[in-house]
Amino acid sequence: MVVALDSVLSILLIVLGYVAVCYVLHHIKWNKIDVGVLKLSRNKILYLSSVLIVCGIMIYMLQFFYKIPMLSQFKLLTLILILFPTAAVDYKIKKIPNKFLIAGLILRMVFYIFEFIQSFENAFSVLKDNLLAVVIYGVFFLLLLLVFKNSIGMGDIKLFALMGLYQGIWGTFSAIFFSLVVSFFVSIYLLITRKKKKKDTIPFGPSILIGTFLSICLSGM
Repeated sequence: MVVALDSVLSILLIVLGYVAVCYVLHHIKWNKIDVGVLKLSRNKILYLSSVLIVCGIMIYMLQFFYKIPMLSQFKLLTLILILFPTAAVDYKIKKIPNKFLIAGLILRMVFYIFEFIQSFENAFSVLKDNLLAVVIYGVFFLLLLLVFKNSIGMGDIKLFALMGLYQGIWGTFSAIFFSLVVSFFVSIYLLITRKKKKKDTIPFGPSILIGTFLSICLSGM
């Protein structure tokens, strides 16, 4: 039953994310219908295939390996399926759309409602941990940006804050750690292959996606 619900939620968010990516990259307004931009291409098929594979792995790990509660599974799947379109757009245009972050925030508010209905005491404890994670990582990376110009983008900082609401202090710490490790190896590879120079900027969104996925699979949070 839980696997079926995970699958339904994943498919819904995959479709919405795919439409969002297509609309943003083609500069289509949200109140317009343009089926043409949704036409499949090689890159779009690769994107959808990657999302489906990752979701399959996530559902298996969360349900059968870690056996975490259903609502927690929904939260982590939702986070990954927000990071996928975010990473795709960041990779293409080096920008994280605020609309994606707002959508993620709204969905998290919905999960908070269900958490409070389920258990007020536990939900309040989770909320405190989540808000503390937002403050810790939001302030830390904001200070890092102020001290070291262009070290990280504001979009990345806001994304880390959103992750804090989904994963809490330790889950977000693990995700950020793996994201930095992935980013390090990606940077080394690009420099060695001379695809990038030392002064070039590299979109952080894809590394955050991969790092968060690895973190969840290895820690279950």
